Amino acid sequence: MLIRTYKEGDEEKILELYKAVYPERKYDKGLWMEWWRWMYKDNPAGNGKIWFAEHTGRIVGQSAIIPVVMKIGAEAVTGFQSIDTMTHPSYRRQGIYETLANKKYAEAAQDGIHIGYSFPNENSYPIVIRKLSWFDVAAMQVLLKPLNWTNALKVRIKNKFLLKLGGTSGNLGDKIFYRAKRAPAVNGLTIAQVSSFDERINELWTKVSSQYHIMVVRNKDYLNWRYCAVPDVNYSIYIAEKGGQICGYLVFRCMQRQEIEVGIMFDIFAQSEDIAQRLVSKATEHCMREKVDLIYYSAIANKTYIRAFRKNGFISVPFIKGGRFCAYSSASHISREFLRDRQNWLVQLGDSDMI
Repeated sequence: MLIRTYKEGDEEKILELYKAVYPERKYDKGLWMEWWRWMYKDNPAGNGKIWFAEHTGRIVGQSAIIPVVMKIGAEAVTGFQSIDTMTHPSYRRQGIYETLANKKYAEAAQDGIHIGYSFPNENSYPIVIRKLSWFDVAAMQVLLKPLNWTNALKVRIKNKFLLKLGGTSGNLGDKIFYRAKRAPAVNGLTIAQVSSFDERINELWTKVSSQYHIMVVRNKDYLNWRYCAVPDVNYSIYIAEKGGQICGYLVFRCMQRQEIEVGIMFDIFAQSEDIAQRLVSKATEHCMREKVDLIYYSAIANKTYIRAFRKNGFISVPFIKGGRFCAYSSASHISREFLRDRQNWLVQLGDSDMI
């Protein structure tokens, strides 16, 4: 078994590994190559780094990171997001996962990259916590706004009578208990849909970032890469402006998931709760026009954004749980207790590799 790093031309072998690990997916080779280059080569924070296990000329294991500029306290540092860890089904239970992971953490540290985060799935979570020195920060909080209760519930309820009953009850409860509050008026505020972020977004970052201790740096280069350059993916971006200055934005995407139309809120960032509430209201109107069944927001966030969504009629549902968010540190000058405290973080779905 050869352990090595990525070299130019490995993309074909990587695609074959993806097909072996996720055979249920449909692959368009040209589009996949565009996506891979966007993720690993076009990132404004730097190229991604990938470590492989290779056997008889075939890649049978992979562990990867993409660099990301993070605000930690008052300091901007280059950290990493751990993504795309996978092992060929025929080579599992041989220690490939841990071997590659330890290799990448050691080499990342040599490059001065000591802080990382990830959204591990159920299989990898026990490994990263027990064997790889990651620590659990929190579960992502999930807020939902069903626009069509019957369609939203059909992924959970298969009996047609119960589905109809649940849909009727849900729609009635929504009107009585979860009705959105009128978005507050903000003098001089306008909200418009845009196709990209301009230089003014950097001023918003400077004004608002002091409210949070740990988060991904949301500047123009990052936001345009993350939401405006993904191959074959269209996000909806709303900008709030006042007096010619940007004072908030919200990014979301409408897509089909599990046979229903879902509006997924990826990123919100605003100067105040009132502005955030107005942005969520505008995005909700957009989703209603698109006949979306359910709107979904998942985050580790302070009460400002949570209240903005709740005031727009978003609710928590007991049987829908958010995934775990974990962090890693080999830094000697940053307290693990500081990184472990969920109150210090702003994390949203846009910070993951979900597209």
